[in-house]
Amino acid sequence: MQRLAVFRVTGKKPPVVVLQYPDMDTGDFVLAAPLYPAGAAKPIEIITPEVSVGDTAYLVGTHLLAGIRRNALAEPLGNLIAYEYDISRALSRLFFGN
Repeated sequence: MQRLAVFRVTGKKPPVVVLQYPDMDTGDFVLAAPLYPAGAAKPIEIITPEVSVGDTAYLVGTHLLAGIRRNALAEPLGNLIAYEYDISRALSRLFFGN
């Protein structure tokens, strides 16, 4: 699995970005955060960085991260490597306040 891989998930859920290191074996689950349309909610400064997947702008819901089953990851949509700094900064702020 690529770093910061983005997937559609089964059901009518938003796409997710996998946040954990790709070679980390965590069994049937991976740590991921949902992506939701940029206009759907008020952004939380630093915590919800804006990213683009294709032509669609999303906010990364780092504050909504959760463990999800690997088999719920359906169609790969790409990755967010171009936003690695912003996502790392969001996680640092979320967990450590800096």
